[in-house]
Order: sequence, then C-alpha cells, then structure tokens
Amino acid sequence: MSETALAIAKDYPAEKYNLLIPVKTMQELSPLHKLVINEVQISPNLNDKDVYKEKNSELALTKKALMKLMAAANIQVINSESVPTQKCNKCIEVAQRTKMAPKCFECPYQDDVACQVTIAVPEPSGTYRIVKATKEIRMADAEGLMSAAQFKQFKPFRTEQCEAKALNRALRQGLMLKSSYKENELKKPFAVALVMPNMSDPDLKQAMIERYANNVNTLYGGPQLSISPAGQPQISLPDSQVDVIPPEDDDIDYETGEVISAYTEVIDITEPEDEEVLTCEECGTELAPVTDKTGKEWTIADLVDLSMGHFNKVLCPACYNKEKKAKKAGGK
Repeated sequence: MSETALAIAKDYPAEKYNLLIPVKTMQELSPLHKLVINEVQISPNLNDKDVYKEKNSELALTKKALMKLMAAANIQVINSESVPTQKCNKCIEVAQRTKMAPKCFECPYQDDVACQVTIAVPEPSGTYRIVKATKEIRMADAEGLMSAAQFKQFKPFRTEQCEAKALNRALRQGLMLKSSYKENELKKPFAVALVMPNMSDPDLKQAMIERYANNVNTLYGGPQLSISPAGQPQISLPDSQVDVIPPEDDDIDYETGEVISAYTEVIDITEPEDEEVLTCEECGTELAPVTDKTGKEWTIADLVDLSMGHFNKVLCPACYNKEKKAKKAGGK
C-alpha cells in the first residue's frame, strides 16, 4: 500500500466514515495532481428528503443525496439520451430482417421509455472512469403501482423520470454505493476522493495562469498572455490591432534638426462594400431617392416598403402610379 493510501486509511478509518475511495488499490499521484477528501453528511431523517425507506426497512439514497455526492466527487455528465426499449429492439430486429416497418401505433408498449446516461468519474490516479447506466420504465408496471390520479400526473413526465433514475443508477455504480444503508451507517459521513490540480507545482501554475488569462481575453477581447521560459509573463497583441514595423535607424530632418521616428503604423483600410442596387421590376429603372410635390423626401427604403406593401413587388414611382391607377380603374 502506498503512503497516500496509508494516510487516507489513518485519517479516515472505516469505523468513522463511509469511504468511497478504493484505498487498497490507491496509486501514487503525479506531481501535477493532489488528492482532496470531501466529507458529505447524508441525513438519515426521512423528513430531510436525503433518504427513503426500502421494504427491508433499510434506507436508500434519494436524488438529492446523490447530487451532493456527485458535486463532492466532481462527476461530469457526458451524455444523456433516449434509447429503444427492449420491446422496441425486438421490433427493430424484425424490421431489419423483413424490411417491413413495424406498426408502432398498434403496439401496447408504445408509451414505454428508456434512457441511457454516461458519466465521467475522476479517479485518484488522475484519470477518468466512464460509467454508463440505462433505465427503462414500463407503463403497464407503473400503472399497477400507482393510483389513477398519480399515473395521470406521472405519464407526461415519464421521460424525465426515466432520465433521473438512469443518472441515479450511474452515480451508484460510479461511486460504488450500496443499494441501501442502515440508519447507524448513515450517521457516519461519506468520504469522497476529489483529484485536483496541484497549484504548488510551478510549471502547472504558469500554465493555468496563461490558460485563464487567454480564456478571459477570448471572451471579452484583449491581448494574449504567454509565459516566457524565464517565468515572466509576455503580452502579444491580436492581429486586428495596429501593426508596428520596427526600423533599423531613426532618420533626421536636416533642415529643422528634428529626429523623425522611422516607426511606421500600418493600418488596414478596408474599402466599404458597394450597396446593393435595386431596380424596378416593371421597367428596370434603378431606384433613387425622390422628392414629391409636397416636398417630402422618399428614400429607396421608403419606395420599396410602399410598393411591396401595396403590390408585393419593387416599383419605381412612375410604375407605382401606373399600377395604382390601373387598380383604381379595375375597381370601378
């Protein structure tokens, strides 16, 4: 057993803690990581909603308690998706062989749901362990366990309930939890191992500072930070800023005697894009701003809005007036 394992076994004895740590198989951590033990207290009181009573009178952990342990262990949910149920898998196999689509609308199991959740559990060695768990809810079984009112409320949310149960199953498997505990066992806090970066390591500390600064600058804009081999921070300006060309020597104005800096600012001047030219759909005349008899100025946008609103096409003022007269004559 390593020194790390000996220290954990000494500081967190099994008679005082529910150890969620594989102490006997503990490996030495790399210099870039350190092991932190989080203590999580699960209340055995049913009113606190951390546990519920099983048929054998023992206590099982609720979703609330499992979320506490999940946060303490820094477990990440990688994926959560709906998957075919067992009955659906059989129909899929038959459909693949017969090349005939199954009649799902006639199936008595069409309301059954199944979900699969994948989580990443940090290991004391600094790696991650991937755990997948699947849960299926058969509506016929659920209906037999509930009253009519309860089943009516449960049915619209069966997919969410199934996903939550699949996550709970994955957490129990990932944390190596028992299916149920006795009350005196839950009086002991759970000891959960959490692997974290060892910020006392100088190389890792520099890398984390650089990564944090660059992430902030990427989000909000600003210069990029890098660490020199000597450990000094260096700032590099983004390409969008003004470039400065370093000269070999400064120049001198011999008439005035002033020193002229040879540094030249190179500014990227982008020519504005040409505006889109709009033409009349009837005569092909290019639209241009006009002023009517009352002195009101009509922009191109005003002309487009007016003609599109009345005739659903772009017209110049002359064609617009023709269309308007033709429509008025036809109405009479």
